[in-house]
Amino acid sequence: MILVGSEAIRDVIAFPKVQNASDLMTQAPDVVDQVQLQDLSIKLDLKEDQ
Repeated sequence: MILVGSEAIRDVIAFPKVQNASDLMTQAPDVVDQVQLQDLSIKLDLKEDQ
């Protein structure tokens, strides 16, 4: 911020987030479908509520 002479950190932050920690450019975090998980060989071990 100081190096570029900006008055706001938001102008120079690499990965800006909003109040809820979401990324407006990539829409992350987001829902991931089963096909995407299979493509990346990721298995979720979800426990059901008791």
